[in-house]
Amino acid sequence: MSEQLHIIITRDTGKIIRFPSTWKKLRLLFAGAVLILLLLAVTSVFSISFFSKNRTFSSRLSELQQQLKVNEESMANHKIISETERLKLTSQLTAFKEEKAMMSTTVSELNERNELIEKVMDSIGISHARGKQTGTKNSGGPFIEQQETKLDDLLYRTDRYLKILQHLPLGRPVQGAISSRFGKRKDPINNKNAFHSGIDFHGKSGDKILATADGTVKRIFRNGGYGKYILIDHGNGYTTGFAHLKTYLVKKGERIKRGQVIGLVGNTGRSTGSHLHYEVALDKKPINPYKFMEIASLIKSNSGSPEKK
Repeated sequence: MSEQLHIIITRDTGKIIRFPSTWKKLRLLFAGAVLILLLLAVTSVFSISFFSKNRTFSSRLSELQQQLKVNEESMANHKIISETERLKLTSQLTAFKEEKAMMSTTVSELNERNELIEKVMDSIGISHARGKQTGTKNSGGPFIEQQETKLDDLLYRTDRYLKILQHLPLGRPVQGAISSRFGKRKDPINNKNAFHSGIDFHGKSGDKILATADGTVKRIFRNGGYGKYILIDHGNGYTTGFAHLKTYLVKKGERIKRGQVIGLVGNTGRSTGSHLHYEVALDKKPINPYKFMEIASLIKSNSGSPEKK
């Protein structure tokens, strides 16, 4: 049997085309076609895989770029926040230093004023020693160790002294000049030797009279030769008296403050003209008011008026 083959192709025109071949050639051609198809299939698979990986890499790259952008923005914001925090801490540190310096100055001023107040209190015989515990019976409670600082002690002393000074009759009750001092003098009416238990201040009728310390109005009455009279109790045994008034402006039992207007200058009682007779007494014994007036001037010139402290 001949292995010669003819492949015949006819056209619509009737023309016939023959391709002589053999089985061997057909097998080789078929094998070549199969091999080409396999190569195309493998190439397609690799192409598809490469394209898929490439798209994955592109997506991942885009994500990384986006993350990088976010991180850069975050770092920029963090830098701004860090700078803000740094400025804030710097400002706080500066304020703390200023506050510390101010506190140091305040402590120094308080020390100076306390020393001045102690001298004042010594000069008029007022004790400024701390109160001590007198007994331990009928008491108890848990033990808490005292943590007293220098500043605590200073503030305690200042507060205690201010409370004492607030009830001391310091300063002038009126602005008029002194017309008669405390102690021995010639009586202005009979010209005999006498003892003057206060200080007389010249004044016009109707001039305001001021309280020289906090206290309570103890008495308001017409007191013989003193005329219209006000007596104020300041505690700790101190009292002040105001005589020859024209008008009372407070009531008995009323609590008053230093600098409060309590009455008006007059010429009532045994008097030669409009003036204020002003007395300071300790445990009902008259003492010279001028000493307290000097003390008020000293405190005012060195550390401000006591009522403002």
